[in-house]
Amino acid sequence: MKNNIIIILGAVVFILISCTKDFEDTNVNPNQPEIAPATNVFGYAIQSIAQRFGSAEIFYPGAFVGYTAKGTYNLVNRYAEVAPTSHWSNLFTYGINNLNAVIKQADASGNNNLKAAAMVMKVYAFQMLVDAYGPIPYQEFGKLSEGIIYPKYDSEKDVYTQMLESLKTANGLFNSSVTQKIGVGDLIYAGNVTKWKKFGNSLRLRLAIRISKVDKTTAATHIAEILNDATTYPVIASNAENAVLKFPGADWLEPWASAYKGVPDVKIAKPIVTTLSLLNDPRLPFYAQANAQGKYVGLEVGADATGNESKVSVAFMQTDAGTVFFQKYSEVEFIRAEAAKIGIVTSSAQTAYNNAIKASFDEYGISAVDYNTYLSNPEVAWNNDLNRLYTQKWISLFRQCWEAWAEMRRTDIPQNPPAVNASYAGHNRTPFRLSYPIDERNVNPNVPASVNEKDMFWGYKIWWDTRVGVQ
Repeated sequence: MKNNIIIILGAVVFILISCTKDFEDTNVNPNQPEIAPATNVFGYAIQSIAQRFGSAEIFYPGAFVGYTAKGTYNLVNRYAEVAPTSHWSNLFTYGINNLNAVIKQADASGNNNLKAAAMVMKVYAFQMLVDAYGPIPYQEFGKLSEGIIYPKYDSEKDVYTQMLESLKTANGLFNSSVTQKIGVGDLIYAGNVTKWKKFGNSLRLRLAIRISKVDKTTAATHIAEILNDATTYPVIASNAENAVLKFPGADWLEPWASAYKGVPDVKIAKPIVTTLSLLNDPRLPFYAQANAQGKYVGLEVGADATGNESKVSVAFMQTDAGTVFFQKYSEVEFIRAEAAKIGIVTSSAQTAYNNAIKASFDEYGISAVDYNTYLSNPEVAWNNDLNRLYTQKWISLFRQCWEAWAEMRRTDIPQNPPAVNASYAGHNRTPFRLSYPIDERNVNPNVPASVNEKDMFWGYKIWWDTRVGVQ
């Protein structure tokens, strides 16, 4: 892994949207290649997207969903600080823009496997953006060469429609029987085309279930097509197939570990500790460190630490060679359970629900005995209630804060109130979205005026956020 990153970063030419032909013509170094190998750019894009799971995740969605809380200097948890513009700009520039270049090069060379893998990651990056901001530039982004300086914004519905179709197209491009290699830049699956195909279809399930409350017809079409045809549309079927990026440590720190070195006062938040404690959930010691008294104490988001609160576990926050999770098997099983419960597919919701919890337990090596004991808990056992499923999904998504935040807004589970000592009053839920960067609002005339921003984080709700009575 470390060698792959060295090769990739040593060869990549960062493809920036501001370059012009004249500049390139007068600044060519004869001793350097003008264009980096597509696979190297692909690896750099993966690493760049993974870096978005850093401090912004801990301080914003991590706090919104009740996973993490800053113990001191916590104005950020009290909504007094706008989200960093780098989440927007870096995903577009170093993620999507480079993936566009990979797709173009792979298409020109006939490498459909690399092209399809880049298409999957491009959808992943766009999903992170549309779920955080709402309407975003989609179709016209990256077309400076066509004279489009200020790309128009697409609605969430249009973005989701095109992302779903893109993933379906990618599925048809993957071919494990040919010699087209994804190459050294595949930092996730080391060239395993079948696993990439499963990731793409699993991501498509995620997008479809996300819109199931606002456009059930479209959601059902995609979910049924995938889950009723496992041969054509295989999905992640075990933890061994999870889409993750394992950082090597040393000069390439896992993003949470890197953030912790700069701000070592992050605690585990009260909501997740309270829930796990009430359920006697054996995942608690894997999520948090016990305090000096051997107890697990969560910090209320927005409150000042007393010194008695628990930190996030060493594995998740203090491990240089840690892991970023893009999508896991447990999530796929929760989606399968929900699809069965709401009548999209004719399978057992209970079986899928149990499988999802088992998959989450297996991630931490929790024994079958503990799993069976947990399922026998009347507050855990399947009772045909979606809210119970949503609670367990929220628990399992720990360390995937961006995804958990989207799910919380879609399901209203858990119903976390705003942080204590919040800078803004009058709200009964944690933030709805991130505000557009000020530079984007000032420069791009296409920023939609319909997206009203109240108190930086409230006002406009994302298209698939159908909750009522929230403010």
